[in-house]
Amino acid sequence: MPNSPMHLPLQTFAVAAVLAALAPSLPAQSAASIADAIYTNARIWTGDATQPSAQAIAIREGKLVAVGTVAQAFTHRGPATKVIDLQGRRVVPGFSDAHWHLSTTDQADLTDAKSPAEIVRRLKAWAAKRPAGSWVVGRGWTPSDFPGNAPHRRFLDVAFPGQPVVLTDRDGHQSIANGRALALAKVTAATPDPVRGVIEREAKGVPTGLLKESARQLVVRLVPEPTVDDIARRIDEETRKAASFGIVLIQDASGRAPEHAVLTILRAAAAADTLRVRYRAAFPFTPDASVATVRRYTMLRDSVNGPWLRFGIAKGMLDGTVDAKTAAMLEPYVGSDDTGLPFWPAATLNKGVARYDSAGIQVELHAIGDRAVRTALDAYAHAAKVNRTQGRRHRIEHIEVPALSDLPRFKQLGVIASTQAIFATPDQTTILNYAPLLGPERSSRANAFKKFDDAGAIQAFGSDYPVFPMDVLLGIYTAVTRQTPDGTPKGGWYPENRITVEAALRHYTKDAAYAAFMDKETGSLVVGKYADFAVLSADILTIPPSALLKTKVLLTIIGGREAYRSTAFP
Repeated sequence: MPNSPMHLPLQTFAVAAVLAALAPSLPAQSAASIADAIYTNARIWTGDATQPSAQAIAIREGKLVAVGTVAQAFTHRGPATKVIDLQGRRVVPGFSDAHWHLSTTDQADLTDAKSPAEIVRRLKAWAAKRPAGSWVVGRGWTPSDFPGNAPHRRFLDVAFPGQPVVLTDRDGHQSIANGRALALAKVTAATPDPVRGVIEREAKGVPTGLLKESARQLVVRLVPEPTVDDIARRIDEETRKAASFGIVLIQDASGRAPEHAVLTILRAAAAADTLRVRYRAAFPFTPDASVATVRRYTMLRDSVNGPWLRFGIAKGMLDGTVDAKTAAMLEPYVGSDDTGLPFWPAATLNKGVARYDSAGIQVELHAIGDRAVRTALDAYAHAAKVNRTQGRRHRIEHIEVPALSDLPRFKQLGVIASTQAIFATPDQTTILNYAPLLGPERSSRANAFKKFDDAGAIQAFGSDYPVFPMDVLLGIYTAVTRQTPDGTPKGGWYPENRITVEAALRHYTKDAAYAAFMDKETGSLVVGKYADFAVLSADILTIPPSALLKTKVLLTIIGGREAYRSTAFP
């Protein structure tokens, strides 16, 4: 057994001896300095450059009162102090997922289906548990699941001739609707493409069922909304899951309106002090937002700013995705004249960003293609110039294929690179659809995290859940190896873009907290900050990268509270 005395490191017994010797001679302390709990005998990576490592921490009223040696922590021990021996395990600051989405819809999981037949099989199993005739919904397919990377409704029409079906892709930017769903939505050959959307068509303009970007809403709007009870249940389930991965801060990039049921429930939970993790929610960014709308957002930011729930950031979209060929590129996709789908003219975007910036609102812009990334950087530069502002910590989300010449601008402008570690997974979709659409040169700079680091950018890691799993250790593995979990390709996909475990840790902790304006409260283990940390089953700073896949979070502490405990702990 890995945790048996025979397998504990020698320093474990040495620390235990120190504790026994110190206990009788500890100096008397005032009640205000006595710890509620002391976690000792640990290998602590603090994330603090002035004190990179420690062996023990002491907690009082949810905050750290000591981070250092065992002796230092035990100066805060009182008669009622709880002492937890971590048996030499690795401790890290609690993780932040800098780009996450709360999914409120119950739907079939189509992840890694790999074929239309498997998609249909999963849909039928899911539909069998629902009322007859109800909508069939699913998420997780990718273009490579279909012959010729071409999704088509014919696969769904045969299996569900009279029942409406709509399936969202893994990235959330494309949907496939069957004939029944298109009929209910009145989408025909005569239906024009909506603004910032595409209805894919075949002969004589007949829809194939593939709906891109805003065209998705033509059908998705008809799917019944979840109830308040459904949403509350999902919040509880998803935040419990987040805590099990060592996540202490979620940054939800969904951009919901302030009156949305999700935000109402979150506010009630924060008021009742029942949120399991810290939560920062975004409201919408639209370039044409009125002054009154922006003022309403600032009032929400100022009124909801507690330790468990915060606002203060606005989420906008500038383009789509590479897999859908809607990411806005400077040059056409391979084998095409298509350069993607920019969502806003530059002049309109500049005006909108400046309006939010002048109100002190942080902006995060989804920009995947190099053209969209440059447009976002230009908008932030414009806002800083016209408003004479700085320190807004504006962000660009995803930044999958930036132009290399634009990377230094992140540091120059103080713009945060909000990237997703697991996006570098060289899976079937990446190899068969994504990379061929980009070509070798652009693929070599896709999700190139080391290039951001080398340019001096502050890089905040997230998952884009549910696009990819919110498993932080899987994300670290991907950033470090650029391989799939089975170890392919050998040496990694464009291995020059790999980073170290410690760099990935920093992006998931200190840098991600900075991106949320919470770096003075969490993200590193420093006296005075919240007691937010995770205890791991292995020392991720010393084990081989492949062992990251077997490493688990054993304990997650948030504000001194136990948010998650594995059955394997202690």
